[in-house]
Amino acid sequence: MVSLQDVSTFIVPGQLCSLPQNEVDSCSVSEYYPEINLNCEMFSTSVSGHPNDTYRNVMIPVNEGVIKRIIRTFFESGFIEALNEARDRQTATASPLICATAKYTFEMLEFVKKLKTKIFPHTREVSVNNVADYSETRDWLRSYIRCIVWHPNCFKIAVAGSDDIVRIYTDETAMVPVLKSGSQKWITSMAWRPLTAAELAIGCQKGVCLWTMDTSMHISRSATQAVFLKHPGHCPITSVQWSPSGTLLATASISDTDILIWDVDKLQNTPLRRVGPPCSLLKWSPNGSFLFSATVGSVFRVWSADKKWTPERWTINYGVVQSACWSPCGNFMLFVTTGDSILYRLHFQDEQVFASGTSTKEALKIADLTKFNAGRREVGGKPQSLAWDADGRYLAVIFKDTPCIALFNTCLKKFDMTISPLCFLTGLSSEYPSYICFQSKNRRNTDTVLTIGWSSGRIEYFPIGNM
Repeated sequence: MVSLQDVSTFIVPGQLCSLPQNEVDSCSVSEYYPEINLNCEMFSTSVSGHPNDTYRNVMIPVNEGVIKRIIRTFFESGFIEALNEARDRQTATASPLICATAKYTFEMLEFVKKLKTKIFPHTREVSVNNVADYSETRDWLRSYIRCIVWHPNCFKIAVAGSDDIVRIYTDETAMVPVLKSGSQKWITSMAWRPLTAAELAIGCQKGVCLWTMDTSMHISRSATQAVFLKHPGHCPITSVQWSPSGTLLATASISDTDILIWDVDKLQNTPLRRVGPPCSLLKWSPNGSFLFSATVGSVFRVWSADKKWTPERWTINYGVVQSACWSPCGNFMLFVTTGDSILYRLHFQDEQVFASGTSTKEALKIADLTKFNAGRREVGGKPQSLAWDADGRYLAVIFKDTPCIALFNTCLKKFDMTISPLCFLTGLSSEYPSYICFQSKNRRNTDTVLTIGWSSGRIEYFPIGNM
């Protein structure tokens, strides 16, 4: 098992490439990479999850009857708010019978909710803080950048901000399409549909916003331009993943034990049902044969798509799976947990997961990520997110409470893989990485480029090919 303490090289901020800083010759990136800084682009940033109820204070109905007032509240704010309206003091004075009935109904609902939570603790009401706990984005709740995803087939990058807006950047820097919808809150994950030019799935609070964009579109704000996929009890969405063929879309929610496999073209879904804690994270293997699913508990599964969605079940000793990634060949999976500072490896061979020389269904520890002091810098610690490049040569790791990115060399073989620490990447001043991903390989791009979303809101591109 390798250790972070074997690394002695730091890439200082001056060597990181943030276009248009083209004067940095040692790490130059082509000039068509867009300059992105969400801190500058957000004129009125508001963190998702804070409801805006000011409209209720603007228009106050006068001389409304009790029944009419309760019905209006029901259509404006839903059943629970209508129930609260029916049991307030004003209703108690005007109609004691309605108030007493509402109080009894409310108490019964609370009893059922508490009983259900006691029997099934994972079915408790989900808040925005719960979403942040299971996000691969560091400090998701406060981060300017909540998700970054490159298109798998062309030069196109989608960036989701804390203002619930998704901006689409291409090599035409003058045009930045914007995706915005009233239903698009608490953005947690995004995925471009493979083999299509402009179809983007966005996981959010109440379901999945599926956008199909016109290539000539400059701005899109209307909710009618997006198909909204939702299913009872399956929200908020915390992970979306397209199959490599683009025919199926998998979604997970931390309030639902089922994984939904959507046939988007037919607007139909098939649930993958299992008893246990809800799912939090999905990762589809590059060959489409396996779907990895992590839960909010100690359980994770790997589903075989080729065998009618037969799952294999594993458990971890402490915490939950925080992040995971597949090797390009699909033979290996790396993952980290919230319970320790270890990088684990799973090897898929002959329908089983092996750790070399160990028993079946055991993950192999391949890297120690324990926090330590390297001079004046603190590095390592509990991992936040993993990113593996398309060639399987480089692995990047960011951490929950230290500001450096750890970069590893990886070498893949049919029955084994090796890993060795390469260097640390640092940002400017007090910056820390919020999100990382590698750019997809396509005809326009053949380099290995790590994309870094910093806590300041800026995005940098770090080419690794010449290291």
